[in-house]
Amino acid sequence: MTSPNMIRWLYAMIVALLVGNEVQARTPGSSSPSVCWTKWLDRDNPSGKGDFETLLDLRREYPGYICQKPLQIDVETTSGVIVSSDVISVSDTTTGFICLNSEQKKGQCSDYRVRFKCPLNFCLKDCWTPWFDRDNPSGTGDYETLKDLYNENPNQICQAPLHIEVQTTSGLSMHSTGDVVAVADTTSGFICRNSDQNMGMCSDYRVRFRCPLDYCQQKDCWTPWFDRDNPSGTGDYETLKDLYNENPNQICQAPIDIEVQTTSGLSMDSTGDVVAVADTTSGFICRNSDQNTGMCSDYRVRFRCPLDYCQRKG
Repeated sequence: MTSPNMIRWLYAMIVALLVGNEVQARTPGSSSPSVCWTKWLDRDNPSGKGDFETLLDLRREYPGYICQKPLQIDVETTSGVIVSSDVISVSDTTTGFICLNSEQKKGQCSDYRVRFKCPLNFCLKDCWTPWFDRDNPSGTGDYETLKDLYNENPNQICQAPLHIEVQTTSGLSMHSTGDVVAVADTTSGFICRNSDQNMGMCSDYRVRFRCPLDYCQQKDCWTPWFDRDNPSGTGDYETLKDLYNENPNQICQAPIDIEVQTTSGLSMDSTGDVVAVADTTSGFICRNSDQNTGMCSDYRVRFRCPLDYCQRKG
């Protein structure tokens, strides 16, 4: 018989799977989330007249990301600092956010990003896949096509995605790079050709897709992050063999996917490290001897497991 605690755990886990870290607030006296936050959005920088993160522009550049009547706006600099000394012209749920350089004593606004609080039912209508980065631009360009992604990542992307999101592997928006992009849609995926670029080469991109809710209510869940080693010896070894031994019953026997990032939260691809192994068979290995700098970054890993494994754990 399923206990009340188990039911609450399953509900919380499914919500977390659907909206990730976006669920932030809860109804007083309730264990169920009632509202959610959008992702952080940054469409402008203050190199012109100021920093304009207006709802009109944000909705045009990020279709489907913001509810029609946001409940609250949250603003911080792109480095994560809360608004302080700048004079802010507008910061509300009607217009969005505006900071004018002409109103600042130092002559220029900081670079800001914004997010909006929305009713929970806005967030629960669909979900995002993991990020995919199958190609780099060292050849003729960066080809993150749906055909290739389906072949290389079976059952990880729905057959009729609702939306595509594209950013560089270091987390910059596609629009901020200045690259000429050939294709970025839910039919073909993403294509950037080196021959179309003034600089001769595209940035390195990754993509993810928004899928219908019924596709997401399934299948898998993530383990906690594990960091068993640091690179002070011969490298950073987050191997599955060691992780199984040191964390009994915390990782399924046949993980579906692995995610790797530094202990400070940077993506593996952004570090420039030469990685020896990063897969669901062996885990993760970075050897200091392979690095130009002489030492790997310090990494952590987590694994995607079948949903029934997480339910049994609970």
